[in-house]
Amino acid sequence: MIDETVRKKVIESYGIDIINDVLLAEDYHIVFCFDFNQLLDAEIHIVAGKLDDYGFNKAEGFKVKDVIPFIEYDNPVSYVIGKDRYLEYLFQLISNSEQVQEVYFPINKDGQILWVVCSFQTLKKDDDLHFVYGRVNWISQTTPDAIKYYINTYRDQLTQLYSKDALLLHLQKAQNNDHSYGLYFDIDNFKRINDIFGHKSGDKYLIQLGERFQALENSDTHIYRIGGDEFFVYMINATEHEAYRMAMQVIYDVEKLNPEGEQAEVSASIGIVPIIGSDFYSEDLLDLADKSMYHAKGKGKGHISYARDV
Repeated sequence: MIDETVRKKVIESYGIDIINDVLLAEDYHIVFCFDFNQLLDAEIHIVAGKLDDYGFNKAEGFKVKDVIPFIEYDNPVSYVIGKDRYLEYLFQLISNSEQVQEVYFPINKDGQILWVVCSFQTLKKDDDLHFVYGRVNWISQTTPDAIKYYINTYRDQLTQLYSKDALLLHLQKAQNNDHSYGLYFDIDNFKRINDIFGHKSGDKYLIQLGERFQALENSDTHIYRIGGDEFFVYMINATEHEAYRMAMQVIYDVEKLNPEGEQAEVSASIGIVPIIGSDFYSEDLLDLADKSMYHAKGKGKGHISYARDV
């Protein structure tokens, strides 16, 4: 049933009739709306449905900021987007939904993630009023297919590192004032692990390398498996000296990771390329980094070259 009190309140406050201006289906769970211009302080108007079923008490003054503590920031999407940018990412999805768009909210329920799937549409009036209406479509205790697709796209399934698609996404977000570095490398003699010990040992080596590299990651350092035995390290707002130290750490980790790798005499050839500002083409950057890596490889295994040397 439509809450006529809320309907009248929305009409009086915003001049929008949720019935006439928005087509509501009869199979909704909860229908709600809020003034996006007020964002966190916006009151959520519950047009239909019961909040009690989802652990919220329907009280006067229920606001957007009251929902935020329930969001689980440790989830597969924030792994790619970044936990510090995840809330902004969700708000951008909502704000840009002039056409109906589904948004997936990970909610922490007793230590487990519930995926609350909502449809949003942003209504604009006089080019300045952002009024958002939403509907809870369904809730899943398992990971939805759309999120699984996201994971498969941006996470390498063998090493659990970021994928090349994730690198391209992150490079798109480079800022004008960034002064970052990229390290492009492959594993010298990796084929020998497969030849001597078999492909299972080769996969085991890459899995262990992925675990080791994940331990090196932080909010400004991300490591990607580009494909095969090729990897990339993106060091955001780092110095050349820090990039060199990371390159030396990578060489050490690759060489000393496990007995099979040591017996096969693996190492890493690394090309270091500066990533300054945001005015660059990602594929051109990767091509320069690749050439720098092969310049290092020409010196023999376990060497480092800079883009300026190419």
